[in-house]
Amino acid sequence: MRKLPELVVGTVLLGLIALAGAQDALEATVRWDSYGPVSVDDPLPEFRVELSDSTQLSSADLGAGEGVTMLAFWATWCHACEAEMPALVALDARYDDDELRIVGVNRDDLPMDRRAAQVGAFSSARGMQFPHIYDDGQLARAFGVEAIPHLVLVDPNGRIRYVHLGRVTEKQLAYEVDELLRGG
Repeated sequence: MRKLPELVVGTVLLGLIALAGAQDALEATVRWDSYGPVSVDDPLPEFRVELSDSTQLSSADLGAGEGVTMLAFWATWCHACEAEMPALVALDARYDDDELRIVGVNRDDLPMDRRAAQVGAFSSARGMQFPHIYDDGQLARAFGVEAIPHLVLVDPNGRIRYVHLGRVTEKQLAYEVDELLRGG
């Protein structure tokens, strides 16, 4: 007879666990689209961060009718990111600041003093003169970034117009920036 209460408690616990699992599965089905990275025409996630040059950048700053903004998620240990940097440096030199604003979103996971030094040395050695955000995960979560390199191009109206997962060529990016500057 002592086994019956234990059996009832065990059955109730298993039932509650199954119910919680079914509820999680239903929630995942309903919100499936929100689990991936942002995509074209998604609303721009809200954020406010400090750049490496000590200025502030917020989502409201993107879409003030000024130029195209490229958010480039990267890390110093990422070989594909390093291979893509010459294209970003060339684009940064090709366009005026009011046409294209490139912001690096660094994903290295180091203490801030070491991280700033490492990113500074990496950037200097590669001619990267655009500012960086030392992302604590806030922007990566907001934009749904799982893998890098990951580029997001925002048009002058603050709309996400292009998203690139993985490396992309300078030629492709220049085409997209030119199209957005023409109002496309």
